[in-house]
Amino acid sequence: MSNRLENKVALITGAGSGIGRACAQMFAKQGAQVVVTDLYADAAERVAEDISQAGGKAIGMKVDVGREEDLAQMVEAAMKTFGRLDVLFNNAVNKNPDTARDVDFLNFNEDLFHDNMRVNVLGGVLACKHALPHMLEQGQGSIIFTSSTSSIAGEVAQFSYGASKAAVNWYVQTLAATFGKRGVRCNAILPGVIRTAALDGWANDKMVQGFVDIQNVPRLGLPEDIGAMAVYLASDESSYVNGALMRVDGGMSCTTPMVPVVRAYL
Repeated sequence: MSNRLENKVALITGAGSGIGRACAQMFAKQGAQVVVTDLYADAAERVAEDISQAGGKAIGMKVDVGREEDLAQMVEAAMKTFGRLDVLFNNAVNKNPDTARDVDFLNFNEDLFHDNMRVNVLGGVLACKHALPHMLEQGQGSIIFTSSTSSIAGEVAQFSYGASKAAVNWYVQTLAATFGKRGVRCNAILPGVIRTAALDGWANDKMVQGFVDIQNVPRLGLPEDIGAMAVYLASDESSYVNGALMRVDGGMSCTTPMVPVVRAYL
């Protein structure tokens, strides 16, 4: 099926690499006009250029989601360039390397906590603040957040990351309740372990195999797996889906912690 997003304008943050890049490309293939934003201007512009060369319509721009003025400008750019805004995909995430090293709760990193909340939570919330008036005027819109399976259970590391994604879930459901009756839906995607450059940068081979072992499919996820869910949530096919936390995690969260242990001895 093609053209599932025909005549829609989609704005995606954190779209210069990984999950965001795959989503931008998949949105464009389905007919959307895409505003590609990223903290790194050259990455956003490369993705937009790739989309244009493939016959799609896209613009790329630098956006720091931790700065409200950048968020206002990206929404303004979408409206000025394409005349409307149908989809806001809050995908950007704090890439502070200290997040991966956040393993000692007794030396809780307060600065990292605030940094994660500023980028992972407040950035998306303020993007909604600026996008919603246009969507409400149109009488329809789809807002998507990238959350995480870390948001729904406890962890033994990355103490600020999971907390920030749990806060994202609250805002997703609150926005869904607040604006759903007026035609604007809000949903989240909770990825499992996705094979990206970011994962490859910190997970060794033993960790990767361990992640595979706890899945209930025979592989790790790919950015395109998240893209497929994002296309669905952006499209009219999901018009009755609102306030949902969609787990795309290879079934990792569908079992008790005992399953991988029992499976190994069967």
